[in-house]
Amino acid sequence: MSVPADNSLISAILPEVCYPSVDATAGLAPSPVSEFLADEEAASTCPLLTPSPPTEFEHPLSITPTTGMAYERQISPTSIDELSTLNCNAALGFVGLTATDMPPNEHRSHNSQEGQQEFNPTRSVQSVMESSSSSSSVMQEPTVCAQLLSSHHYQHLTKASDVDPFSCQENGGKPPLTGLQLAVRKSPDDFCFMDWKWPLIRKFSFWSVVSLLVACVCIVITLIANLPTKCNPHHDWWQGTLFYEVFPASFKDDNSDGTGDLRGLGKQTFYLKSLGVQVVRLNSIFQAEHYPENYDQVQNLTEISPVLGNMKDFNFVVNMLHRQNISVVLDLPLSPFIKQLPISEKETEEQIDAAEKNSQFVFMDSPTENETESQLNVEASNRVKSMEAHSDNMVTYAINYWLKNGVDGIYLKGLEYLVYEPEFESLIREWRKVTRSFNKGLDHEKMLMCSMDVLNALDPEDDSRKVEAVLNNMDLIDVRLDIVSNGTQGLKIQVDKVVKGGQFSKPGYPWIHWSMGSIDTKRLSSQLPIANASLAAVLFEMMLPGTPSIFYGDEIGLEELKDPEREREDIGHNHHLPPMHWSAQYPGFGFTQPGILSWLPFSHAWSNVAAGHLTIVQTVSKLREDSPSIYMNGIYKDNVKLPNYEIRTVGRDIMIVERFYPRRNSYLIMINFGSQTQIKDLSSIYYGGEVIADQRGRVGHYLTFHALTLFPGEVIIIKLDK
Repeated sequence: MSVPADNSLISAILPEVCYPSVDATAGLAPSPVSEFLADEEAASTCPLLTPSPPTEFEHPLSITPTTGMAYERQISPTSIDELSTLNCNAALGFVGLTATDMPPNEHRSHNSQEGQQEFNPTRSVQSVMESSSSSSSVMQEPTVCAQLLSSHHYQHLTKASDVDPFSCQENGGKPPLTGLQLAVRKSPDDFCFMDWKWPLIRKFSFWSVVSLLVACVCIVITLIANLPTKCNPHHDWWQGTLFYEVFPASFKDDNSDGTGDLRGLGKQTFYLKSLGVQVVRLNSIFQAEHYPENYDQVQNLTEISPVLGNMKDFNFVVNMLHRQNISVVLDLPLSPFIKQLPISEKETEEQIDAAEKNSQFVFMDSPTENETESQLNVEASNRVKSMEAHSDNMVTYAINYWLKNGVDGIYLKGLEYLVYEPEFESLIREWRKVTRSFNKGLDHEKMLMCSMDVLNALDPEDDSRKVEAVLNNMDLIDVRLDIVSNGTQGLKIQVDKVVKGGQFSKPGYPWIHWSMGSIDTKRLSSQLPIANASLAAVLFEMMLPGTPSIFYGDEIGLEELKDPEREREDIGHNHHLPPMHWSAQYPGFGFTQPGILSWLPFSHAWSNVAAGHLTIVQTVSKLREDSPSIYMNGIYKDNVKLPNYEIRTVGRDIMIVERFYPRRNSYLIMINFGSQTQIKDLSSIYYGGEVIADQRGRVGHYLTFHALTLFPGEVIIIKLDK
């Protein structure tokens, strides 16, 4: 029966092993019969199976067999004698095999004497046979290995065609009819992968894995490094940030003419940055007769007063502020142009489109240094003519013009005088449409704001559509707090009425813009019992939910101009606009050059600018940026805004504001607005906390409330225990 060879192996046929004839008188069989197999049928099924050797086993091929050698009892003495008398071509009993241990001459003599055909096996078979012959040559007596090589036990196997035949005396020198097919593994040369450069492959694989691991580690480190250190709620650039209202004519004089200008403002951006200001609100920069004394008599909404500079100077200010990441909001006074504003709702979009096509505006994003004054005057004249031709849309053109010149927001000042016009809603939507056309993403949205007087002038029921138009199209609502007239109790009522009222209850409604001092009010330091109480009022405002605003000079306690002899009574409406102090020793030094007479005399100030760089204002401003407990205007839950503050008053002078937010520390500000020192026990309300900012050098100390002392105008900000 033919046994097919495996594809991965070399098939080798071991020729039939036969023994030479033996003397018949000895009574021996011509070839030994294996005593390990019961019969021929068992041999054909599994010819190589033998009984398991005993425990004490010694290899049968050992040179000096011992008396207890395995299988010793299974081989009869007769078989041993028969094997010892074999006489075949090979001296050791194998036909046609050349024993490696036999001398060459003896091998040749045997072949020549018997006349047998010499055996030339293939390389694979020869190696097997030589191994078997060499092992058999050292045996002193036959063992079971001789039986395994007997041809009688392999007659059921077919003859392999690729093995050279050899002669045997038993079959008369004819080729054997059967042979043993052995499986021998292929040579390494037959496998292609054996020729590959495995050292290089291993090295390449190793460094590839190492590089991949290093890359993964780098990616993980980069992701960890870029993770936000804080998980604070998002807010827009005008929400919760610190505003700083400036009257440019009284801020800084750059050209030494005694009046502040835009260039001077642009060169003081470092001071605004040091205070933590994030938005500058420019108030009253437009052309007016006898500016700055009559700053409110505006003649044109697109012309800058020549006293302040030109468009090149304006662009300089905007660029300097933007470099410090400070946004710019511009006040547009509408009251002088109320009669020119109303238009038909049907004609609104048509007039806007026609204005964009026919307008002769020349928008200067960034004028170059080569532009001459004559060119600027020509462009200004063209803009005036264009405004006169389209006077019914003057505000729309002005908003579009200033937004193109880098302004980030517009304050529609005086909008409350327009609420009774039939086209009020159309105008609001039109101006909102203009600002949205300049939006370039979440961080570059344009903003609109107006005064709380607009909502106060409307009836919530009868004018519900107008109220919704204001709340849906405005981003900030300016609310002026009156601490002088109402006192601490009245101030608490005013804040609660605005914040907890229904007008600001929805998340999409405008935020509140708080202001205490402004261009339309008197100086805080001149109205409060003590001068440094103006700083306390500013800090109180900064701890309220919403967007706080500082009027220039209030952070240093700038006072109004005093005129006891009424020498300057004709400009009494400007007494709250004295020049800013830029020097600790000399009030007038720094605003303009020495020897130059300023447009208004200097007034007194409680503090100085040098101390202002490290004041409590900067600390609280930084706290507003980092803590949602302060900069957020409420807690949003289920599409409802809940207040995140609580105001308490102790007596007539002490005011306490607590700010809180879920899973964050609560903060507390305590202020003494009175003129007397106060000692209070508040341990029933609060236990203690860490001082974040104060005016007595206790920052970082732990403070308890069982005997709290507050001096006149003193402010303490505490981070409460969780």
